Amino acid sequence: MADLKKIGDILVLLGAIVGIIQGIWLILGNAAFGSNILLGILGEAMGVIIGVLGILFSLIALVNSGFIKISALDFGKKNKFLVVLIIGILMVLFASDFGGILVIIGAVLWLL
Repeated sequence: MADLKKIGDILVLLGAIVGIIQGIWLILGNAAFGSNILLGILGEAMGVIIGVLGILFSLIALVNSGFIKISALDFGKKNKFLVVLIIGILMVLFASDFGGILVIIGAVLWLL
């Protein structure tokens, strides 16, 4: 049982790192490769917004799993599993598909 929790910790950590990398990639993607005239302002703004959400969700997953300490992103000591699971779902929906899936699997392994 302790091994599954450690594997879950590792999966949450890897998922959050992947989420941060994808968020940075989305933010820098528009600036690094130039702007597309057809995308317009809204398209570029959406890439930046989704990138910031990816970084924010990944940081929340890291804080609530206990890897880093940021008091503004901590949701308390109760129901850490539920917070990380919901953040993983939000990561899949908005920002980072692969990172979110890793966070969800890691949160589920915490329960086993």
